[in-house]
Formats: sequence, structure tokens, C-alpha cells
Amino acid sequence: MIFFRCIALLAATLAISTASAQDVILAEIDGHPFTLEEFEREYAKTVGSEAAKNDSLAEYTDFLNRYINFRIKLKEARTAGYFEDEELISEINGYRASFAKPYLIDNEVLEPLIRDVYERRKEFIHASHIMALLPRENPSPADTLRAWNKIAALQDSLAMGIPFADLAFRYSEDPSANSPTSSRGYRGDLGRFTGGNMILPFEIAAYSTPVGEVSDIIRSAFGYHILKVYDREDAKPDYLASHIMVRFSGNTAADSSRGFARMDSLKTLIDEGIPFAEVAMAHSDDQMSAPHGGSLQAAIEFGTPNIDRTFHDSLFTLETPGEISDVVETPYGLHLIQLNEILPVRTMDQEYDGLSRLVQALPRSKTAETALAKSLRELYTSSVDTLLLTRFIGGIEPDSIQTYLQQLATIDSVAATPLISLQDSVYSLKQFANFASTQASSVNDELSSTESALVYADAFLDDRVLFYHSFKLEHTDEEFKRIMQDFQEGLALFAIMEDSVWNASSKDTLHLTKHYEANIERYQWPDRHRLIELSGTSDSLLARAKNLLDIGTTWADLEARIKADSIWSLQIDTVLVADSTGSVYDQALGLTPGQYTDVLSVRVRRLILYMDGIEPARSKTFEESITEISTEIQEILEQRLHQRLRSKYQVKIFPDRLKMAFQ
Repeated sequence: MIFFRCIALLAATLAISTASAQDVILAEIDGHPFTLEEFEREYAKTVGSEAAKNDSLAEYTDFLNRYINFRIKLKEARTAGYFEDEELISEINGYRASFAKPYLIDNEVLEPLIRDVYERRKEFIHASHIMALLPRENPSPADTLRAWNKIAALQDSLAMGIPFADLAFRYSEDPSANSPTSSRGYRGDLGRFTGGNMILPFEIAAYSTPVGEVSDIIRSAFGYHILKVYDREDAKPDYLASHIMVRFSGNTAADSSRGFARMDSLKTLIDEGIPFAEVAMAHSDDQMSAPHGGSLQAAIEFGTPNIDRTFHDSLFTLETPGEISDVVETPYGLHLIQLNEILPVRTMDQEYDGLSRLVQALPRSKTAETALAKSLRELYTSSVDTLLLTRFIGGIEPDSIQTYLQQLATIDSVAATPLISLQDSVYSLKQFANFASTQASSVNDELSSTESALVYADAFLDDRVLFYHSFKLEHTDEEFKRIMQDFQEGLALFAIMEDSVWNASSKDTLHLTKHYEANIERYQWPDRHRLIELSGTSDSLLARAKNLLDIGTTWADLEARIKADSIWSLQIDTVLVADSTGSVYDQALGLTPGQYTDVLSVRVRRLILYMDGIEPARSKTFEESITEISTEIQEILEQRLHQRLRSKYQVKIFPDRLKMAFQ
């Protein structure tokens, strides 16, 4: 009989070991299985896929127990009706209203733009352009034709062999083209640029035009352009560098000779083996970097416009950490540059926040948002009551429409009038008027008042369709659905924990008191340093206070003087510190009673710390222990809640099967 039982047990073990993760049951809740596949998915979401494979069986077991507790509390919340609670539903709707549209914009507008900019920033373009300007507001057909013809004629001139730079100098309507003092744009030359530095049509053309060739005619918000690409260069990672600088003492040839001679002597010191940092500290004329061994400290980005171009190019020809440049001359003086470190190339995720801020500030993000709105409007039925709009504003001057709409919005009998519809949503005149008042003026001499108002109505529908569509995301976007589900479950869990644990632990004062009395030995203060803190924002007052202490004034006398005279705008506090806290108070822990620190700085505050002795160990009072007591009671109540729910929902757990996790 024992033999057959062993065979049966072995067979069962083999069956489990060969089963797929979706077939292995780790737990049951009210008869419903929780599989190994589900466990692996949830665990990997918490710690990451790679880390999950290397964790221990104990860590898997701990997570399994905590996750089962999470699931049964959610089940209890559903059973008890928390998910139907009006307050919870209202909070979910509020969260959806504030989060859905930004989520839609982030994913449909910003994410693709950020990815494009990140990819383009891997390369720098050197190009020139010629521009024919158009009026920024509502260019006429005649304006457009003039600009187009001018650029087309210049294309013909280029085909005849006239140099691009000469044409830019003579004919470009970019004001910098014929201005020798312009840092960028003289003779059309824009220098090097990368993704996000130029308007989008120009950027697209620059990255799609081969080196040495001229683009097709480009239309931008400024006018028409053609551009010529001179060079393309791969970007490099950020560099950390140091330098030694020698300033020229004057502008004569003799001054220059002395500067070069001095730099040669410093270079000789380095060649003889003296460390670069030591030479920089002793001899560099750059007072900001010399104390740090010449280190420029902040990382230098390839292509940054914030440093001298000669310095930049010399630095980025260095390839090996420790390598030192030849002598480099800039308007600031002479330099030796040392490459300290080549930083790893940052991933898009690491660059995301900075690129997001950049992209949101560019016109392309608004253009893309408008394009998204136009495409979404094709999915839904919309209408504007043009007759009603004409009746209200037909006789109003176009430049007074916004003001008049605001006035209409204050008249109760008019404000609620339905004006615009989008699918099953209807918007009133008041809602439209409030929106129109925030928009840039759409006045155009060629439009009637009704047509001008319809421009605002079109923009209103663009805005509303983004909001309307975002409310449908839970049916079309799995990630958004998961986020909303997590938020809803989080609110329900908070509510059940508040009712069953947190409130219960704080309401029963008698229970708290009994717990304190039964465990009073756990609530103890150790020996603590008693520090008196004198603080304020005035350096001069604190320096004066320290001077008084230095000449023998007792702390008690100083304290009395400060309290008696309102001129002493300083604050006195007592702080008890048992051990190192990683804060400013650590600087006083080595003092003996009666000693005090120098004036210390903590953000905008200045302070002096006086060691007043040791506060001996003692038992904490009930009031001093209340936070610890409440925490312990909460832990007990939560354990009881888990036990009750495990019994109620007949929870079974098979932790031994976790040996198969991530195999």
C-alpha cells in the first residue's frame, strides 16, 4: 500500500512539473483558481521581468500571500457594495475627467513627436536657407503668389550656378541673411542644428535632403523656403571635461606671445608627469573651475550652443578619457582641454521628460493636436446651429464678437440656449462663449461676423472632441482601462481599510490604553542629545550671537537677551536626537555640553546648535506612544481581517508549487 501511495505521489509531482504555467494552480479563492501564469505576470509587473527570475522562493511566497490578501479584500469590497458607492463613483469620474484627455494627448500627440525628435537628435545637420516672407495672419492669395514666385525664381538662379550664399545675402527676407553681426543666419548659414531646433517643415526637409543638394520649396508659418544641406554629422555622447585657461593680459602681439609661452610651460609640467588637476588648481586663470582641478563639472552636450565653437570642436575630437587637446585659442584665452569621461548615451526613457517639455513648447505639438481633433471629428456627428448664431451676432462687428459673446453668457435667459452638439452631448451658448473668450482673435477682414464666429465654433469642437473621445478610451485602450481599473480598485481598498482597520484602530481609546499598558516596555526613549537650536534668516544676527558666545556670554544670558529684545529676530527651539539622522543635527552630536557649532546653513535657514547635555532614557507617555500603538493595532486588525476573509472565501494556497516560478 505504501509503495502505491509513493507511486501516486510521484506521478502527481511529475504531472505538476510538466504542466504549463496556466495549468498550475497556486491558490483558490471561493473556488476560483489563481494560476502560476497569473502569479508570474503580476510579480514581474512589480519587480521587472529580469529581476523576477533571480528572486528567492521566500520572496515569491511573501508576494503570493500579500497578493491573495489583496484579491480577497477586493472581493469583499465588491460584495459589500463599495464599488457602487456614490462618493467613490464621483471620485472616479473626476479622475477620469482630469486624466483622460492628457493621457490621450500624451499617447497620440506627444509620444510620436518625442520619438521623432529623439531619433533626429542622433544627427546634426549643417544647412543654409533662403526665405520669402508671408504675413503671419491670414496671408492673401496675392501675398502667397509673390512669395512662391520669388523662391521659384531663385531655384532657377541656383540651377544656373549662382552660389547659394550669394543669393541668400541678396534676396533672402530673413533679416539675419545680410547682417554680418548675426550669430546665426548670415548669408543664409544656419550652422549646425538637430531635432527640435527648427520649425517642423524645415526640420523634415533638412533631414530628407542629401548632402550637397537643395531642397524642394518648403511652406512654413513664416513663408516659403529653400535650403541647402552642407553636412550631416552623427551626434556624440555627453562629455565630462576639465580645462586649464591662460588669459591674455592685453591685446598686443607681445601679450599674445607671453600667453602662449606661459601655456607652453604649463603643458611641459603635464608632459613631465604632474597631474592635470594639480596644474589646473595652481595655475588656471578660470577661477570657477580651478578649485575643482579644472573640472567644468556639468556634462557638455554635443552641439550645445552655449560654449565657444572652437572649444566645443576641440573637445569632441578627443576620444579617450585622459586625453588632452593641443592648445586651443578662443576669445576667452588659451586652453588645454582634458576629456575626463564619456557618458553613456541616454535612452529615450531617460530623455523623455526633457524632450516632452521641449516638444510641448514647439508649434508642432499644437498642430498635431489639431490634426488629431480633426481626424476624431470624422468618427462622430457634430453640428452648429448657424441660424441661431447668426441671429445673435449677425450685426456685430467681427472684432467685437468675443466681447459680445461674453456679455450674452451673463444673460440667464440666453446663456443656457443649446448651440453646438457632438454625438450625444449638447453645449450651450454660455459654454461656447466662455471658450471663445480664451482664444486668440480670429478677425479677418474678408470674413463676415457669422463666419468669424464659426471659426471659434470649429476650434470649440476640436477641443470638445478630444475630451469626448477620451471618455471612450476604456473601450479601446487596454492600458488606459487598466489604469482606471487600478484607480477604482485603489479607492475601494482604501475605503474598506479605512472602515475595517484605520478608523477602528483610532476610535477605541480604551483598547488603545489597554494595549499601551500591556506593552509599556516596548515604548521607551533611549538616551538623547538635547540640542538647543538658534535659527533665522539673518547671517549678521547669528554671527553676532556667536561672537557673544565666543567672548564668554552664557547660553542662558544670550537666550534671555534674545527673548527680551524684538530686534533679535531669531527663533529658539529644543531638539532631542538619539543618534545620527543624516541631517544638520549630526554636526552637533560630537560636542560636549556647553559647546556649540559655527553658523550652519540649511536651505534658506541659518542656525547655531548648542549642546545642552543628555536627556536620560525613560518610558514614553501614552500620548508620545500613540502613533506606535495605532500602527500595532492596525497590524493586528488587518491580520484579523485577512483571517476572516480567507475563511469566508475558502482560500487555499499551495506555496510549494512556487518552485516552478519563472522556470
